[in-house]
Amino acid sequence: MRLFKYVSLILILNFISCSKNEINKNPYLHEVSFEKVINLNLPQYDNLNFNGGALYLNSGGIKGLILFNFNNQIFAWEASCPNQYPSSCSTMEIEGVQSICNCDNYKYSLATGQLLSGTNENAYPMKMYFSEKNGNSVRISNWITKYC
Repeated sequence: MRLFKYVSLILILNFISCSKNEINKNPYLHEVSFEKVINLNLPQYDNLNFNGGALYLNSGGIKGLILFNFNNQIFAWEASCPNQYPSSCSTMEIEGVQSICNCDNYKYSLATGQLLSGTNENAYPMKMYFSEKNGNSVRISNWITKYC
């Protein structure tokens, strides 16, 4: 009986967490499935070895990835503007610890993904991808597609 309650609780929590992702789905950005592993020892990723360091990668995600080191944890964000359909102007650019969308000039925090400027109260935050640091390797993927 106790095992049944435990299994039921796990299934309910899994259903709720997956359902929540579907409710908050951004209509501008389609789901993509990818997995990328980077080695922080390589010179092209050197900026990510420092707190506040950011880097754009043109592979992975829809329009690439923006990686950000926050307290030695690597955050992986979708580089496509979260409030625009993908287009020629919708790849965000890094400006210090912020990213900016060239289509609407909205600025977003690379630490939280939240909109920092703009007047749209219904605006979507940046899309975050799963990232896991293990030593000098970082694995980045769209785990929602895989597990929910």
